[in-house]
Amino acid sequence: MGRRVAVLGSTGSIGVQALEIIRNSPSLELHSIFCGSSADALAGQIRRYGPGMAGMAHPPRGGAPEGVCSGPGSLRKVIEGADMVLNAIVGSAGLEASLAAREMGIPLALANKESLVIGGELLDDHLEKGLVIPVDSEHSTVFRCLAGEARPPAKILLTASGGALRDMPPEEVYRAPVERVLAHPNWEMGSRITVDSASMVNKAFEVIEARKLFPGIPVGVVVHPESIVHSLVETADGAWKALMGLPDMGVPISFALHWPDLPLAGAVTGESPTDWGTLSFRELDEGRYPAFTAVMAAFRAGGTAPAAANAADEEAVGAFLAGRIPFGAIAAVIAGVVREHRPRPASDYETIIEADAGARVAARRIMEAM
Repeated sequence: MGRRVAVLGSTGSIGVQALEIIRNSPSLELHSIFCGSSADALAGQIRRYGPGMAGMAHPPRGGAPEGVCSGPGSLRKVIEGADMVLNAIVGSAGLEASLAAREMGIPLALANKESLVIGGELLDDHLEKGLVIPVDSEHSTVFRCLAGEARPPAKILLTASGGALRDMPPEEVYRAPVERVLAHPNWEMGSRITVDSASMVNKAFEVIEARKLFPGIPVGVVVHPESIVHSLVETADGAWKALMGLPDMGVPISFALHWPDLPLAGAVTGESPTDWGTLSFRELDEGRYPAFTAVMAAFRAGGTAPAAANAADEEAVGAFLAGRIPFGAIAAVIAGVVREHRPRPASDYETIIEADAGARVAARRIMEAM
């Protein structure tokens, strides 16, 4: 019997790739799948992959597909009995899943960065036990580069593509149209994360995530438009280590699911350094990405402030995609909510959810006044 994996967020991009990796790995077994509201896609995955159990958070009006558990307690049901949980749920909703894995003592392959951004303190013991394996390509790279380093490294540099608007004239960025923001130059992702890439909110969240995963190591960001170098580590003696390759999430997903063993075969085949072209790096211009600055202000404030920033971003991105606010207003909404928020210690799940709810109210009020 292989390692039994519960895939949460199975109908999203990470989940879909994970199901194929599990199917093709002799050392992995699909324990269960879970999604938000994509009933048809979930039903198709049940037929194709035959999981032992399936669940969904928000069933359609007519009810969940036959044999699919839903409603309160369904998330815990699909996790119970798994040897590993892949948490690829989008947004703050993923924190509940991470906490459930922690409570059950199950290793967590983490693709939901919000778990560490808004609730990192609640996962400290799981992190200290080495039971959180990052799936984000940047953090997976750092995780692998730190292996074998006897002395603490000098620095971590997360690479950022710069997003869809990286070369747009600054005066045009504020009112950039939705279709332009969603046209990422390097890869296809979900709508929210693509918008967050353009605003650099996603990279700010990754900095916070890195601070939790790799405590005590300074973390910076460098813009790398080609997205070939998936972050860098400066070692104690001044040398640099990096993982390189064409963008493909199959590599970090497969690495995390098989950890501490290595996959038998690579997720990317036929690749050569001659395919990479010229590689370039440049400093992050925070003046071009005010939303990055707003999220980092929340990180410095600590406590529930990152949860408030995340909630504000979710509300603002939704409003932008619906055509209610311009792209440039996303940063103003986050900054406004962070200024208003009175941080409290993020000591329990209820406090974090309360901060999340309050920030959403504040974000909507701010947007209505624009």
